[in-house]
Amino acid sequence: MINTIVKYLLLGIMLLSACRHLDTKMSIAPKTLPLQVDGTLNFVGPDGSILASILIEIADTPEAQIKGLMGRNSLDDHHGMLFVFDSVNEQKFRMLNTQIPLDIIFVGEDACILDIFQNTTPLSKQIYRSSGPIKYAVEVRANFTKRYKINDNACIQWRRF
Repeated sequence: MINTIVKYLLLGIMLLSACRHLDTKMSIAPKTLPLQVDGTLNFVGPDGSILASILIEIADTPEAQIKGLMGRNSLDDHHGMLFVFDSVNEQKFRMLNTQIPLDIIFVGEDACILDIFQNTTPLSKQIYRSSGPIKYAVEVRANFTKRYKINDNACIQWRRF
């Protein structure tokens, strides 16, 4: 019951946010891609408390994972992308075609955070590597992890709509 209420509350917030933008002039470049909302993700502290919650687009195919957040020039503070890999391996990410600074969070098979790369440089060739095998990666707006005090003691809980 609570999950249903939270789902509809988040949907209502998104709709109100979308309506607010209808009253303003279009200033976003035509190539901007909206975030598809596939589910929710919570960052959970060691004591079980929820540090932050976001709406997520899920990248669970090789094509979606290669594309990531390319082609987007903004990301709301309560949105992100969850990469779900078929197997548990070390992974590397680049920002070569990504226009917005991000925090990249590498997450192990146990759903706990292994590495965090804060405030990555857009359009750079720098490679961000996990320090060990991971099952998931989360991309959020730059400095999100700092704002919500998310560190490598935290884990994630997510669900698809």
